[in-house]
Amino acid sequence: MSFRPTGALAIALVVLAPACARQNTPEPWEATTVPTDASFQGMWFTDSLHGWVTGGGYAIDGGIVGRTIDGGRSWRFQTGVLYGSGTRFSLGRVQFLDSLRGVSVGYGGIVLVTADGGESWRPVRYGRSAGDGLFDVQFIDKRNGWAIGPASIVRTEDGGETWRGLVYSTSENGYLSGNAIHFVDLWNGWMVGHGGTLMRSGDGGATWTRVPLPLREGERPNLWDVTFSDASHGWVAGDRGSLFHTSDGGMTWTRQEYGVPVVRAIPKGEPPRPREVVPELETEPDRLSISAVQFADSARGYAVGYYADVGESVVLATSDGGASWRVERVQPGEMLRSLFLLDAQHAWAAGDRARTAPQVVLRRAEAG
Repeated sequence: MSFRPTGALAIALVVLAPACARQNTPEPWEATTVPTDASFQGMWFTDSLHGWVTGGGYAIDGGIVGRTIDGGRSWRFQTGVLYGSGTRFSLGRVQFLDSLRGVSVGYGGIVLVTADGGESWRPVRYGRSAGDGLFDVQFIDKRNGWAIGPASIVRTEDGGETWRGLVYSTSENGYLSGNAIHFVDLWNGWMVGHGGTLMRSGDGGATWTRVPLPLREGERPNLWDVTFSDASHGWVAGDRGSLFHTSDGGMTWTRQEYGVPVVRAIPKGEPPRPREVVPELETEPDRLSISAVQFADSARGYAVGYYADVGESVVLATSDGGASWRVERVQPGEMLRSLFLLDAQHAWAAGDRARTAPQVVLRRAEAG
């Protein structure tokens, strides 16, 4: 004899079933505690198992490189990457051209290369001065790459062995102050910087033209990342929850804000932000600073960002090209600055430890 619920009981069961399914959905991101207090600016994976993080710290002499061979479940770290460079030296972003050869940029405009999977690194370029740092590096194949920093854009055509200057920041070009660079082919590239700066090049980076964004009056957010999934679809991200999208190769740009938690939601039970005794000194809470964005294709992507005043980060995901975003992870005690997306199911993120909790690296678990 079978039992078939009827009436109000049937309705209750129908409502309850989806709710239970949502509660049992596994957390898509996992945190791995790591034994370091470094700030990680760069991250790269050559497949779902083998990856690297790069960075530095005020107590770390010569920068730091971390390596995983199990998809980010565990990490092994090496400090003193550039011997004798002191605690001011840190590594920025990194890219591996295959499982052995990688290139990282850093403080003072230094470029380091490895030919043994990150076991050892050697400098191939020094900047013009200590302030001539490089933040980001991008290769479109095993020979052609670009690097950018606040004072210059440089290029290599031999896999990172030699570099030549393309553009140096001057008053005549509006002080580039570059934070990130992305080329879609040998000729067409994009860069972002401070004060809402977005620029494009059509000659391999020799010259750059400013591109307007739909900014509000008085709005000049620092932009931290730019990425394209193909020649048509691109995204730019930065301070105060800034996210912009193009679907026509950069001819026009639109804002993407739906679902982005620009203002941090205070969790239940957390006390409200204390008020200043002197009202004139009171400031509004920090808005979300989006530090990195990447897409697997024109629809599926991730972004990471943080609220600096409370040292808390969020991981955002989209499946409709950024038209809407959802929060997949809230990470207290971290300021996420680096993100790597291998495909729609494999992603990793890291940054700074902002509070007393241990440093962590996040990995997105595979479906199932």
